Amino acid sequence: MISWGAARKIAVALASRTEKQATGDFDYPAAVERTLGPLSDFTGIQLPDNAPDGRQLRVASRAEWIDFNIEGFGALMEPVLKRAASGASDLTWAVGGVTLTAQIGLLLGFLSSRVLGQYDTGPLLVRKQDPGPGKVFFLDGNIASAAARLNVPVDGLRLWIVLHEMTHALQFEGYPWVRTHLGELLEGFITPLADRLGVRETVRRLSENLRTGGRSVELVMNRPQREAFDRMQATMAVIEGYSDYVMHNVGRSLVPHYEHLKNRMDRSRAHRPPLETAIFRLTGMDVKLEQYRLGERFADVVVKRQGMDGLNRVWERAENLPTLEEVRDPGLWMTRMEPA
Repeated sequence: MISWGAARKIAVALASRTEKQATGDFDYPAAVERTLGPLSDFTGIQLPDNAPDGRQLRVASRAEWIDFNIEGFGALMEPVLKRAASGASDLTWAVGGVTLTAQIGLLLGFLSSRVLGQYDTGPLLVRKQDPGPGKVFFLDGNIASAAARLNVPVDGLRLWIVLHEMTHALQFEGYPWVRTHLGELLEGFITPLADRLGVRETVRRLSENLRTGGRSVELVMNRPQREAFDRMQATMAVIEGYSDYVMHNVGRSLVPHYEHLKNRMDRSRAHRPPLETAIFRLTGMDVKLEQYRLGERFADVVVKRQGMDGLNRVWERAENLPTLEEVRDPGLWMTRMEPA
């Protein structure tokens, strides 16, 4: 339904208009090794022995980033659209495809100009219990531009981005089930919508959300879908909140002028993962900076009372992840985690 080749052309054409080339000779692999030890020491999470050897680091251009992420978009959208298209006319299929192709191209082009780094777990809807170390992208040209725009030292921002992506490495490589669980939540939420709405209405709603980031899909949720929607919000909030809590505590001793960088980056939130942004737009999930702050506050409250070992219980199994209500009130989660 979607012409991914055409979407790529649109994205690359948009991205190339403002792209600047990478500058300097910053050693990203060395920075990764520099941050992983302190992060592991602080959290108590030990990565598998083969992780450093298998992890792929890429200092990428926008076009290279677009090429890689097209795979993720395809794995996310095509199964849903194929289910929705059962019995649809060729005209409906063609018109919907043109609309979504253009909007995916524009969205990828826009995101490629914003993203600074990306820890990629792979397509969420692909069943793979142990995906191994993820790919890590650093868009150095974007980082240099962002440093100039934010008026911060470029090498400091580079190290800040490395630190952020490596906190996600701890989560997803230390606990591989988290990636699979996210995929199951997403599939359980969005696939029944396609079955219920059919291709014409699915395309219309997805198209509207891609264009506006609105909540048109949410309006037709039944109770199980609403519950899946809330679980996704809570899971994303705790993943990002945990990551922010860890990197802020570790970063102060690693990154020069860390508080200045943090304040500048908080204002832009330019490090939001791109596939996450796409999911927000597709589903209409209104997960904003305030919810990340709730996730970080959840982590802070739990650690103050129960230490990092207490907080790390969220990663032991899916049943331990907090609900939205528990993210807002960490005491409820800690009570639930007490031995029966």
